[in-house]
Amino acid sequence: MSKITKLGLGIVCFEGSELIKSITAEIRNEVDYIMVCLQKKSYHGQPIDQFDIDEIEMCKRAGLVDEIIYYEPDLSYMDVPNFDPKIPRLLETEKRNMMIDHLESVGCSHDIIIDSDEFYEYNQFKTAKQCFNDDPDMHVSYCQYINFYRDTMHYMLWPWDSYVPFIADIKYRFVYERGTFNKPSDPTRRYFIPDEDECKHFNIFNWNTVHMNHLSWIRKDITKKLDAWSSKKFFDAVPNLREKILDRYNNYRDGLNAVIMFNTPMYQVVVNKLDKMYFRLKYRLDEKIA
Repeated sequence: MSKITKLGLGIVCFEGSELIKSITAEIRNEVDYIMVCLQKKSYHGQPIDQFDIDEIEMCKRAGLVDEIIYYEPDLSYMDVPNFDPKIPRLLETEKRNMMIDHLESVGCSHDIIIDSDEFYEYNQFKTAKQCFNDDPDMHVSYCQYINFYRDTMHYMLWPWDSYVPFIADIKYRFVYERGTFNKPSDPTRRYFIPDEDECKHFNIFNWNTVHMNHLSWIRKDITKKLDAWSSKKFFDAVPNLREKILDRYNNYRDGLNAVIMFNTPMYQVVVNKLDKMYFRLKYRLDEKIA
């Protein structure tokens, strides 16, 4: 399989829903089916904010989303003191695969699974999709991404290049930490390619063809991101990290580093400023669609 007959976009969402109207409006004409997957409780037990449900339902009414489905994880692990922090990550992988299963069930030949804060520019997306469609040997693809901090002018200078899955044949699934992809990437979404499979390699698009704009630290309420993140348990041993993150985020000025929840020195990342804004979101975070 290679030729795209029906491209399905699956969006993982628990918070950050205020970004989805801009993300979907940008590429709606290049995607055949858009599905958002919600869950009623986070991996740490918080109930979803009604605001996030309302935002997604608004997008569906506006035709930017075709379907809303729910994933209900087994949260019984929370009854165990000091549970393994990998469990939420394993569940996240399970959820992503469930989404691919669903896209396959509605007839999608290919999929792209993203989070609620992953933005692709229309022209790049269209070009990369055509490249995928024209190459009979392309079955699984990845691209690089840039992380934005607070707005689309400030970006985080990561200590390594990071990658994210792009378009793939619908038959492939993710395997936590054991996926075939061997570059820095989210371990919950690394596609697994069996040795005997016809697909002998994955394709990595170059930066100028397509890259993902990660609106990772752009939120109407950043605390929801910090409290719901599936990797949060890994950082329980870091004193006052959440408070340090919020203080730097709320009081940021040019020249400071970002404080983040990740395995970087001192949990900090250099923040640079672009010389101009290269793209704009169609909707403000607080904007409603008529």
